[in-house]
Amino acid sequence: MGIFSDLRHTGSVIRYDTDLFPQMEPRLFDIDWLKQAGHHRGSATGRGEAHFLSFSGHEMVLRPFRRGGVIAKINRDRYLRTGLDRARSMRELMLLDWMRGQGLSVPRPIAAQMTPVGMFYRAAILTERLLGARPFEEISRDGPLGPAIWGRVGASIRQMHEAGVDHSDLNCRNILIDAGEKAWLIDFDKCKRRGNGPWKARNLERLKRSLHKENAWDAQGWARLVDGYGGAPGT
Repeated sequence: MGIFSDLRHTGSVIRYDTDLFPQMEPRLFDIDWLKQAGHHRGSATGRGEAHFLSFSGHEMVLRPFRRGGVIAKINRDRYLRTGLDRARSMRELMLLDWMRGQGLSVPRPIAAQMTPVGMFYRAAILTERLLGARPFEEISRDGPLGPAIWGRVGASIRQMHEAGVDHSDLNCRNILIDAGEKAWLIDFDKCKRRGNGPWKARNLERLKRSLHKENAWDAQGWARLVDGYGGAPGT
């Protein structure tokens, strides 16, 4: 697990892993600076944008927090302030760090930012970039996936559930497959640790819906995923 420190810079608070950055560079959260300085390596779109960075020998992903749904039309990126440790970026940072300590296949958390704006705040998070890894939904377009990949996805989800982590937005874009066909889980915004319950089945149902929505559904593959999971989850 990482050793984290807080840096206060021009009104923002940045919590960062001192093992990776003994001296944090706060401009890593400034997309304009990253582009001008040549550290920006592209982006991927989803509910928000994920920006790929290369800096000081580290390959990273910067993800500003964005609202979804109807509220995003009037409030794109502000959240009500209820304390630093309750900011969504900080909660995700520390959850990822705990999950890595449990041996789960998630990206290494690097830093999180919280910027107060009156009663609200904006947030962003930096995580390790898994080079060569692609979203499950994307690689499914290349052709049918082998049963081993489906099984590994199921096993990764089971491991996450056994650790008591509820992934509230488990979909086929938040599962990455690397060059060695290892399954990784990403994007833990609003996710949390909890006791055993029906949320496990809801996670899998959400994933199933996303597979249908993204035209990535494969009945035999799903059966292999459930086998890899260890059967249907109980309550």
